[in-house]
Amino acid sequence: MGLRLLHKKISAVLVYAMILSIISTHYAFAAAESGGGTLSDINQSYAKAEITELVNRGIISGFSDGTFKPADSVTRAQLAKILSLSLNLEEDAAAAAGFKDVAASKWYAGYVGALVNSGISQGTSATSFSPDKTVTREELAVFFIRAFGWETAAKSLKLDESLSDLAKVSDWAQASVSFAYQIGFIKGIAGKDGSFRFNPSGIADRQALARLAFEFIVNKAAYADKALLLNPDKPEDTTTDETAPPKVKDDSGFVYWGPGSGNDGKPDGSNNGGDNGGDKDDDSDNGGDQGGDQGGDNGGDQDGDDDGDEPAAMDITAPGEYSLGNVTGDVTISSQDVVLKNTTVDGDLWLLGDIGSGNVTLDHVTVTGNTWVEGGGPNSIHVANSILATVFVNKSDGSIRLVLEDGTNVQQIQLDSGAILETTAAVGDIGPVDISRSIPHNAAVTLNGAFDSVMVHAEQIAITLAAGSTVGDLNVFEQALNTSFHLAEGSTVSHLIADAIVSFTGQGSVQSAQLNVDGISFDGLSGKPVIEADPTVISTTYTPAEFSLSAVGATRQIVLTGVKNDGNKDITSFAGWSSDDPSVAQVVYGDVKAVSDGITYIKADYGDFHIQVPVTVSVYKPGEAYPTLSSIHVTNGTINVDFNGDVADETAADFAVTAVLNGTDYELNNLQYTEGQFTFDPVDSYGSTLYITVESNADKTRFAGSQSDSVKLTGFGGHIKNVAGESVAGLDIIFRKGLDKTDGDIAGTATTDAYGNYFIYLQPGIYTGELGGEGTGYIKTYLIGVAAVNVKNTDEDQTAIGVPNASETRIVLTWGKDPHDLDSHLLGPTLDGGRFHTWYVEKEYEHEGETIVDLDLDDVSSYGPETTTIRRDINGTYKFYVHHFSGTSTLRASGARIEVFRGAVTEPTQVYTVPEGTGSEIYWIVFEMTIGENGQIAFEEVNELTNADPLTNPGT
Repeated sequence: MGLRLLHKKISAVLVYAMILSIISTHYAFAAAESGGGTLSDINQSYAKAEITELVNRGIISGFSDGTFKPADSVTRAQLAKILSLSLNLEEDAAAAAGFKDVAASKWYAGYVGALVNSGISQGTSATSFSPDKTVTREELAVFFIRAFGWETAAKSLKLDESLSDLAKVSDWAQASVSFAYQIGFIKGIAGKDGSFRFNPSGIADRQALARLAFEFIVNKAAYADKALLLNPDKPEDTTTDETAPPKVKDDSGFVYWGPGSGNDGKPDGSNNGGDNGGDKDDDSDNGGDQGGDQGGDNGGDQDGDDDGDEPAAMDITAPGEYSLGNVTGDVTISSQDVVLKNTTVDGDLWLLGDIGSGNVTLDHVTVTGNTWVEGGGPNSIHVANSILATVFVNKSDGSIRLVLEDGTNVQQIQLDSGAILETTAAVGDIGPVDISRSIPHNAAVTLNGAFDSVMVHAEQIAITLAAGSTVGDLNVFEQALNTSFHLAEGSTVSHLIADAIVSFTGQGSVQSAQLNVDGISFDGLSGKPVIEADPTVISTTYTPAEFSLSAVGATRQIVLTGVKNDGNKDITSFAGWSSDDPSVAQVVYGDVKAVSDGITYIKADYGDFHIQVPVTVSVYKPGEAYPTLSSIHVTNGTINVDFNGDVADETAADFAVTAVLNGTDYELNNLQYTEGQFTFDPVDSYGSTLYITVESNADKTRFAGSQSDSVKLTGFGGHIKNVAGESVAGLDIIFRKGLDKTDGDIAGTATTDAYGNYFIYLQPGIYTGELGGEGTGYIKTYLIGVAAVNVKNTDEDQTAIGVPNASETRIVLTWGKDPHDLDSHLLGPTLDGGRFHTWYVEKEYEHEGETIVDLDLDDVSSYGPETTTIRRDINGTYKFYVHHFSGTSTLRASGARIEVFRGAVTEPTQVYTVPEGTGSEIYWIVFEMTIGENGQIAFEEVNELTNADPLTNPGT
């Protein structure tokens, strides 16, 4: 075919750098943002002018830290807002009520409803909008062509083949992409040969959305003129959804997208592993929509018309060795023990989940499109002497090993699940490895071999660099909070850039590091890296310029700030600090501590920048038992002070309190003092560090000395409601640092206000909040909150579950971040001798107007809880099971937990935890409960995982 994907390493890096602008993680356009002001990071964006104009018009805004993050990806919720505002649509949260994943309280609910009313979108399924799903470039084009009202007109025109990868655009989007390109609304990506491509499956970024929104609002008339020239008789457009697929209703009455709609798991439209009776969303899960809108070509005919005018896809469904020559469509492998040799695929190669834990070998295979690896086991997928463009690895339970060997060249790799990725000594060029944010919490990734570049976006996962392995550049992005790295003996990371707090352990080494956040520890390694200066810092400032300390043990913080073209950066903890005379004063990360009388200089080195601060220690009343300030503890709003002697009747006038924020002196508002505690108005500068020093006044009439402390202005908040949706006021929530940390030290406590809202300032990290329990009227439950530097999370919500009545039985399901939607199912006896089934479709069993059993709450956004309450006992046997409905990962890895509360108790009567291990079963049969004639109750643990639906297979 003449296609050469073999690049020099430097070429691959440059290509990937260009692609990276649209492969990024997302931030909300709503609560996380703040309008106004100058955005500090748009100077280099190609859409700077458009972004500025849209900010001025109130259509978009920046983040609270003054940034816009132009290269970050866009979600469907964000797009809904921008389109709604661009079209001046009226918000209507009620119109979005049919989507289970769009709560009325969410910031985007009204915008989603507006799109529904406008007919631009009806969601990704009958009950899901998928608000957090990122938007691809082809989806962005379709949405805007719909917003123009031109989709039907676009379908009436011949496709413009000048885009070199138009054939790779999903068939439902081709007309819109072609039309948008012809009128100049979208631009192609220029190749060295003068051709243009579109990269349809690339993730759209914020600057791309800003540019298109600007063009739509400001230059709509010009595009209308161009559209009219293409199609003077444009018909009225009435399309309503992304793929306009047919709807099918299964026997349960659930409406879902039918075969051939582009939601199938397999690209040939055969629905192999497809919707399985109707998937609630569109997110590559057990419902079978991996590939999202990739499919729907009706058995290989890419335009869906069955006329044979497109090259047929090739399906390999049985073990054996295959040589296919040149294939001008997709190739699908759904069997284990397959060897594919001497084949060129001018399309996508799919290794489907049907491979299970078996093996597949690719030998002398070239793939010009994407390679999707969804099946295989621990010995699994071997690739030799092959050329692959982009490889996506996504096996739900993470039990997969991909080995690249013998001259294989891969342009880039994206891991969307746990995996073992291995290269041999004879491998060719391997492009960047992207460990994506979609990987479930607590997943494991092992890198074994040599890798030029590894980029980590995944949160709370474990990454191992195997013995003797090497990574050239390791980039840890700000989303990778709490991810841990274990560097085995002899492994090496040449250069680290870290924008998230992560941890390192092992006998390997990191040679050099650029740290852009505080709190990263290398204490778990055998040696520490050389810490590099941020090359974008052009000068430094510091405060104070000089100072005195009046007591042994007194402290004072020096704050060092790096000045950059796009704003200031706190570099206090990254500089190298020293004292000319440690017998006078010592220093750790700028915190100076007095040792004895004298004068010394405190020095700091940061790259090519050097400062020195004169410090005088002059002990007040030496030798006397005079009280001194011994410590302070700072939060955002309080300063607690302690003394090493008796101090009474002190007032605010006895103190001097100073603060530094963002490198400059800052005045604390409404500063007041009462009995050992200062209070002040919390500082709204999210992501900054607030440094505070408290010292005696100049007269030192009551005490001497000074102390400094600081607080990182990060944290999170949310809303607490009960199962009826009512706000819960005055409820204490205690937080411990760590995921699923249910005991140990308490990091902080928050109390809900009159509206059920809370906010707590905590150091960056993941926290477990505990609410309810004895004396509260609520069952003890937990929530997970993330304090991130880059975004202020304000939707870490939870539902408080009331203590059951004496005659009730309450079943509570909780789980982890992934999968995002587990469903509770209860089968049991009815009063008329039949059987009831409560689940998200039929939430209640009633008899003569009385609610006997109900599913109080159906949670679709991770963690739970879901609660099922038996309000009146009926003699007989009940069966409770859980269905993995949607989302990444598996039931086994979900951390799912069932607590049964029998009667008015706050502690569970029975507890069941899901069995761990590998396997992708979608049902967990938890327990059976029998209520006898005499009212006695017996529980029988089943604890069985299966793929057989317990409703239709009662023997399971």
